[in-house]
Amino acid sequence: MQKFNNTSEIEPLKDFIGQDRAVTAMELGLKIDNPVYNIYVAGDSGTGKSTYTMKVLKEYAKNKNNHKDWCYVYNFENPREPIVISLERGKGKIFKNDIEEMIEKLFDEIKEAFDSEEYEINKNTLLEEYEIQKEDLIKKIKNYGEEKGFKLKSSKVGMVFVPLNENFEDEVSSEEFFKIKKELENMSIKVVYQIREIEENIKNIMIEIEDEVGKLVVDPHIEELKEKYKFNDKIVDYICKIREDILKNLELFYLDDEELREYYSKDCFLKYVVNLFVDNQNNEDAPIIVESNPNPSNLFGKVEYDYNSGNIKTDFTKIFSGSLQKANGGYLVLYAQQLFSYPLSWELLKNTIKSQKIPIDTKVSIEPEEIPLNLKIILIGSNYIYDVLNNCDSEFSKYFKIFVDFDNEMDRNEITENGMAQFIAFQCEKNNFNHFTYEAVENVIKYSTKIVGNKKKLSTDFNKLLEIITESDIFAKIENKDFVENHHVKQAILGKHRRLNKIENKLDEYISNNTIMIDTEGARVGVINGLSVYSMGKYSFGRPSRISVTTSMGNKGIVNIEREAKMSGPIHNKSVLILQGYLTENFAQEYPLSINAYICFEQNYGGIEGDSATLAELCALLSSLSGVPIKQNVAVTGSLNQKGDIQVVGGITEKIEGFYNVCKKRGFKEKTYGVILPKDNMDNLILSDEMEKSIDEGSFKIYPVSKIEESIEILMDKMFEEVKILVKEKLDTYNKSNDTKRK
Repeated sequence: MQKFNNTSEIEPLKDFIGQDRAVTAMELGLKIDNPVYNIYVAGDSGTGKSTYTMKVLKEYAKNKNNHKDWCYVYNFENPREPIVISLERGKGKIFKNDIEEMIEKLFDEIKEAFDSEEYEINKNTLLEEYEIQKEDLIKKIKNYGEEKGFKLKSSKVGMVFVPLNENFEDEVSSEEFFKIKKELENMSIKVVYQIREIEENIKNIMIEIEDEVGKLVVDPHIEELKEKYKFNDKIVDYICKIREDILKNLELFYLDDEELREYYSKDCFLKYVVNLFVDNQNNEDAPIIVESNPNPSNLFGKVEYDYNSGNIKTDFTKIFSGSLQKANGGYLVLYAQQLFSYPLSWELLKNTIKSQKIPIDTKVSIEPEEIPLNLKIILIGSNYIYDVLNNCDSEFSKYFKIFVDFDNEMDRNEITENGMAQFIAFQCEKNNFNHFTYEAVENVIKYSTKIVGNKKKLSTDFNKLLEIITESDIFAKIENKDFVENHHVKQAILGKHRRLNKIENKLDEYISNNTIMIDTEGARVGVINGLSVYSMGKYSFGRPSRISVTTSMGNKGIVNIEREAKMSGPIHNKSVLILQGYLTENFAQEYPLSINAYICFEQNYGGIEGDSATLAELCALLSSLSGVPIKQNVAVTGSLNQKGDIQVVGGITEKIEGFYNVCKKRGFKEKTYGVILPKDNMDNLILSDEMEKSIDEGSFKIYPVSKIEESIEILMDKMFEEVKILVKEKLDTYNKSNDTKRK
C-alpha cells in the first residue's frame, strides 16, 4: 500500500474493486440487446452487488432513450377491451390534456351554438311550418266533414266525426250515414299519417340541422387534433371515433339540467377520458425500477373495481401500471428471495419474457390490450438460489443467460490495498467521518483478511468493513481526535466482539469452574484437546473440546460413540472410517485388526459434524494403543486422509484463539503452550497483536505439520517409529488373545 499520513491525502474510491469478473459479465449483459439476455447477479450479502448494479444501470440509462408514455383509451367498438396507445416520452400528458381541453371547449361551444338566435330561428321556422301544414290538413278534413254533415272533434283516441245536428241520422238512410262516416274516418287516418310524416320530415330536418351545427362546432377541433397526431394511426382513429360518438350524443352537451348532466358524465362522458397509464415526462434517462414487493399486482399492474350491492363495476380508467410497465424501455431490478415468495409472479414473468407482452393482473370483466415488453430484467440473489433455479427450472437458463457472480474475497496486493484505503477515504467524505491514519487503515485491512480467513486475500464484504469504519470514527470523536487512529479501530473490533460474545463468555466460565473439563497441563493417555468452532449467527469463535479414546481386545473395530448416539453428522462419520483405513494400511498387513476402539467427544450435547478432528482422534487412538501419554498443553486440529497426510480445515484462526484464551485465563503455568495445525493452513492464520507477541516471547507456539508422524512426535516427545512399535505390540497381543479364544 502506498504511503500516506491519512486518507484525506488520497483520492476516494470511484469504482468497485476486486470484482473484475462480475463487472465484465455485467457489461456484456447490458450491451446485448436481446430479450432473453436478462441478468442474474449473485453474491453474498455485503459484497456490493446491489450498489454496483444500481450504479452501472444509472450509467447505461443515460445513453438509452426508447422509453415511452402509455395511455389507455375507450374502445368504442368493444368497451371490454380498452386500447393502449404509445407516445414519445412526455407526450402522453399532452395528449391527455388535449382531449380533456377539447371536450371542455365542446361543452361550452355546442351549448352556445344550440342556444344561438340563428339556430332558434331555424328551429322555430321548421316548427311553424309543421304547424301550418298540420293545421291545413286538419282544416281541409274539417271542412269536408261539415259539407257531409259532420263536425270534427278531438278525443283521447284521435280525431272523430259526429253529426252536426241530432236529426241527421233521420234525414239520410242508415246505409248512407255509415258510408259517409266511414269515408271521413278513413280520411282522418290518412291525415294522421300525413301529419306523422310531416312530423318525421321536420324531425329529420332538425336532426340534419343539429348534425350540421354539431359538425361546424366539433370538426375544427377534431381536425386540429388529427393534424397534430397524424403520426400515430391509433390516435387518429380514436379521435375519429370520438367525433362520431359526440355527434350521436350532441344533446348531452347542451343539457340544462346540471344533475342530469352530472349523472350522464359518470357513464357517457367517461369514454372521452384518457388514462395516462405510464408517464415518463420527468424521466430523461431510461427508467430504473426496483420492485421490493413483487406480488402479481405490483409487478404486472392491476384493474381496480367498485363493489356495490353485490355488483362489481370497473372501466379502463381504473387500470393501474405495475413495475414492468413503468420499467418498460429501461431496467427492472428484482430480488430473488422476494420474487420467489410469489410463485405466480415468477410463472407470469417467464410467460411475459416468452410472449414479449406484459399482461395485467385483472380479476374483472375487462381485458386491456397488452403492452409490448422492452426492458432488461436484473435479478439479484444468492448463489444458492441460482443453483436451485438452474437445477429445478429448465426455463430459467433460457431467459437469464448472463450470470454476474460477485466474489466474497479478492487477492491482496498493492492495488487492492490501495483500493481499500480509497474505500475508507470515500466513506469518510460521504459520511463526514474523521479521516483514518495509515496505521488505522492497515488495521482495517488486517480485519478484512481475518473476515475472509486468508492472509493473501481481502474480504469484499464492505458492509462489515463499513461497520468497523463507522464505529472507529465514533471512538475517535469521543476522544476529540482529528483522525481515526490504530487504537480506535482496535476498540471498534473489540467492541463488536464484546457485543456478540455472551455464549463465548459462558463457555469460558464453564471451563474455568471445571463444569466443562479441559486439561491444559500434564499429559494423559488417550486424551487430547481437539478444537471446535461455534457459530452464533454471524459470530463464530473457537474453544477446545476433550476427545477421549479407549481401546480393548475385540472385533468391533473403531466405534464412533457420537454416531451410536445419533449425534454425529455424515462428514464426521466418514472421518472415523478414515481412521480405520489408516490403521488397516499401517497395522493390518499381516493379520486382521482385532480391536475395539471407542472415540468420544466428551461433554458434547449438541452434535458433531466435520472432519477437522480426524488428526486429533488418530493421535488419541495411537496414544491409547501405545500407552504413551499426550501433552495437554498442546491442542490439535486438522483433517486427515487414509495415508496420514494432514489436510486444511476451516476456522483456523478462531480455533487457535480459542485455545489461547483458555490457556491465558489459566495463567500459562507450563513453559510453552501451542496448537498443531495443517501446514497448508498457515496462510489462513490471522492472529491478534497479543497472540503474535506471545508467540514472539515463546509462551505460545504454532506447530504447522503435514504428516501424522510430525504430530505424534510433538504431542508425545517420542519418535513416531517408537510409538508405532508400541502400537503394533499391543495389536499383536490382541490378535494372539483372539487366536487363543478361537482355538
